[in-house]
Amino acid sequence: MECSEILKYLNILYVEDEKGIRETLKDVFEDDFNSFEVAKDGKDGLEKFKNKSFDIVITDIEMPFMNGMELTKSIKDISPSTPVILLTAYSEKKRLFEAIDVGVNKYLVKPFTPEKLLDTICEIAKKFKSFKIKIGDDLYYDKEKKALFKKDNTLIKLTKKENLFLELLVNKKNKVVSIKEIKEYVWGDGNFSETALRALVKRVRQKSSKELIKNFPSLGYGIFY
Repeated sequence: MECSEILKYLNILYVEDEKGIRETLKDVFEDDFNSFEVAKDGKDGLEKFKNKSFDIVITDIEMPFMNGMELTKSIKDISPSTPVILLTAYSEKKRLFEAIDVGVNKYLVKPFTPEKLLDTICEIAKKFKSFKIKIGDDLYYDKEKKALFKKDNTLIKLTKKENLFLELLVNKKNKVVSIKEIKEYVWGDGNFSETALRALVKRVRQKSSKELIKNFPSLGYGIFY
């Protein structure tokens, strides 16, 4: 999976006390990720982390109220598996060993380019994030392989259109996907009819589960699990 594809699945928390840097990176990166939220200091970052699910936390080291080391330790106490990237102006070994001790997964020494940060995020995501999304009691969709599997890891074979349809619904999981959006994503400029869509839905349900795809008459379809 290409880096640009990986980023689209990630929910990022970026903690930085310097407003200009914080807002600039949010503007630069916001469209690259599923979500890119910012916090103004360690205390604010910890509150946001407690209230939402993030795949990766990026934090500056020097901040008021709670520094990056303290924030990392608190995050790891709550969720040991959540990767943390530490941004630091320090390069001396003693400080970096301290970062490792509190659970920092990767550090970047300032200054660095936005491209370097994106590469680091991709590296961490490939190592720590699972792209297998559970969509039913016995089903999961592997976003990296773009394939549907049973709980026992058996591949469920889908046609190209069936897989595109399922991929779209997984990407919009817990939302109603409009018929218009399904038409554009699955059929493109090809011949489309609601009869063909209903037949496609029926086939996917037969291959997976009758309960997998929810129908919202005249609106669209969705996966809610």
